[in-house]
Amino acid sequence: MHSEIWRNITFYMIILLLSTSTIVFLVLFLEKVKAYRKLLKKNLDIHHQDKPFILVDEVDFSRIKLCSSDDEKLLQNLQKLFEEQKIYLDQDISINSLSKLLGTNKTTLSRLINTNMNISFPSLLNDYRINEAIRLLQDKNNKDCKMDIISNMCGYKNRQVFHSAFKKKMGLTPNHFRRISQE
Repeated sequence: MHSEIWRNITFYMIILLLSTSTIVFLVLFLEKVKAYRKLLKKNLDIHHQDKPFILVDEVDFSRIKLCSSDDEKLLQNLQKLFEEQKIYLDQDISINSLSKLLGTNKTTLSRLINTNMNISFPSLLNDYRINEAIRLLQDKNNKDCKMDIISNMCGYKNRQVFHSAFKKKMGLTPNHFRRISQE
């Protein structure tokens, strides 16, 4: 008789514990969703005040202190390639091809980017491409432009890679971002 009572008590305690855990999880999840929506609304409010919605601040190359004049010159040339020639739009750009354009090797270029900018080359490339995507997706002239075309215009070889990179960085799909930003 006592064992049956203890079994029932144990069963109800387990049910109570599971119910409480589920409720706590649900409350935390809903708070996270609410915070995400608040952040997205804040970002879009900033956008609607005619401020650009920029994911990555432009790298201020002039503030980077380098040991050698060769590194400084290399960094200036890198800046020109990214900001003036928009080399990141080239779908075939790689650390190897970029280092050849700059007259150096990939190890030196990679070290320069990693050490002085605190970012890897693929991340730097991706950030510039996502900024380009943001600009293109906010442009009302591109509202009917297919995502395949947008992804190619940003330097991505295919839509799936673009979609994945955009969603990872921004937390929403490119189509969803375009709809929200053009409302």
